[in-house]
Amino acid sequence: METINNLLLPFTIKQNLSNKNNKNDINLSNLIEKLIGVLDGDGYIEIGPQKQYNKNNNAKSTIRIRIVLRLHKDDKELLELFLTKLKIGKIDELKNKNQYRLNIFKKDILNFIIPYLQNNNIEFLNYNRRKQFFLLKYIINNNIKHWEKINLEEINNLFKKSNKQLDFSKIINLPYFNNWLTGFTTAEGSFHIKSNGRAHFSIVQSGNENYNLIKAIHYFIKGPLSLHHKINPENSKVYRVSFSYKNDLRFIINFFENNELLGLKKLQFEN
Repeated sequence: METINNLLLPFTIKQNLSNKNNKNDINLSNLIEKLIGVLDGDGYIEIGPQKQYNKNNNAKSTIRIRIVLRLHKDDKELLELFLTKLKIGKIDELKNKNQYRLNIFKKDILNFIIPYLQNNNIEFLNYNRRKQFFLLKYIINNNIKHWEKINLEEINNLFKKSNKQLDFSKIINLPYFNNWLTGFTTAEGSFHIKSNGRAHFSIVQSGNENYNLIKAIHYFIKGPLSLHHKINPENSKVYRVSFSYKNDLRFIINFFENNELLGLKKLQFEN
């Protein structure tokens, strides 16, 4: 049985990314880490039964695996950036929703996404994405070909036992945190001016399982004095952190001037 760790890596990019002396390689590595942050915010890993187009009604369903990132049509250039720079995926238009979608298919997942994450010790940080990625790896490592062979209850129990509970203080010390936060802000952050004329930055995330994620961002920006600050959910377990004090905004501006945002969020920040 072939496991993920034994997969061949035919793309020279994997080897090049380990060479930190090459500026282009560093920029590419930064972009991949930002992509993981964007996917944690706006993407999803789709795993489900693949329709069988034949006359045999008893045919077993194969498994559809892809990573999907859907953005408003005005942010199409961001999807094109990932496609052209990383050379993965395919973009299609969802006209009825005014969106474009980047689909990263199984071949690119096996040959690019998984090896890069494993070789660089990078993880998804959003709880749902971690759960989806665990299912994906379970299917691949166990060479499961048909949807009917998947026991979702068993896999969910395995995930709960093996999933690391990342503390907020450990999250901000991850070596890829800055790039991840830049990508995550590209997906979930908001820069705007209030009616009273004050500049304002906020970022939101849902689910009790993601509390430490939003707490990490708050702690990263506010510093050690916010260690014991509790973030209360707004509604339906939605957590939001907001910043409008000058010292916080100075920190935020300095951070994103040194960690470039992507797409329309970059324009919003610059304005």
